[in-house]
Order: sequence, then structure tokens, then C-alpha cells
Amino acid sequence: MTRHPRLVLVEDTYGVDFHRRLIEKLRQANLVQFSTSMPRVERLPARECNPKITRSVKALIAASYGASRKTLEKTKIVVVVDQENLSPAEARERVAIHFEKDSALKGKARIVIVAPRHGAWLCIGLDPRHCRKNPEDAIVRARSLKAYEKHHLARLADQIDPTRLRGQPDFNEYLEALQWLEKDP
Repeated sequence: MTRHPRLVLVEDTYGVDFHRRLIEKLRQANLVQFSTSMPRVERLPARECNPKITRSVKALIAASYGASRKTLEKTKIVVVVDQENLSPAEARERVAIHFEKDSALKGKARIVIVAPRHGAWLCIGLDPRHCRKNPEDAIVRARSLKAYEKHHLARLADQIDPTRLRGQPDFNEYLEALQWLEKDP
């Protein structure tokens, strides 16, 4: 039985529901296993480049799991952010620097960078063609939508075939990070 707080933190509100649904689909497809409940998925409580991020994350942990020192010692966090117009290293560093500077959270977080945005995973999971360059346009064409809107990320997540995402380097990193959450600290 897992005895430690496990969090998946994502950038926006629609990303929360997207990851909850995606993790459930991954569990159903036996691509990840959890000995007890699935990890808690929450919105990143501050912009990834904001120094107050660690204070906000610790407040979220305290509100969800209790404010003890032992709770923080056993916490594991996966932070999933979009690469956008940065290199993967720059995108990772914008988040990692805050966790590594905080003595209580140092070594407690894994950062996963989605190239270029979460829409790429949605697109690949629906229809893997033409998804890395402009995933939103590919989704609009594949699903005959008038336009892509942020709520499509969560709404279309149930239609993803997670096996289509296997082999994608950023997605494989996500799978590894989810399995890391399960291991005792």
C-alpha cells in the first residue's frame, strides 16, 4: 500500500481533467499500475516561473495531506508543463530551479515537458498524424470542429487511445514519472 502523498501538477484547469482521464485510461490499458488509489491531480498553484511556486505547493500538500514534516519528506510530485517556444531544457529549468532551491522539496519533483503543448498528446492519442507542429489544427480537422478551444483538451480525453502515445519520448517520460510516484520514497 502506498503511504506517501503523490501529486501530479499541471498548468491549467482543463489540464487537470485531461490528466485525470488520461491516467485512468493508462491504468485501464495496464500502461501504469497503482497499488492503491491513483495520484491526486491538481492545477499548478502558481506559474512555473514564479518563485512562490514552492510555497504554494507546500500549502497544497498541507491542505490535502496534513502539514507535518514527515508528510513533506514522503511527498512525490510530477509537474507537467508545455514546452511552448522554449527548448526542453529551458522549459524544465523554469520549474525545476524552484524545487531544487527549496530544502523541503528538493529531489521530490520530476518535471515532464510536453512538446510543444498538451494538445499534441491529445492529437496523437486521437490520430497520430501531423500532431507535433500544430496539434490544435490537426484536432480541428480530425474531429471536424469549427475551432479548437481549451475545453476540448478535457472533453476529448475520453477518446484517446493511449497506446498511440507509446514511443513518444515526452510521453514515455510521463509514464516513467507516474511509476516513480508509486515507489516508496
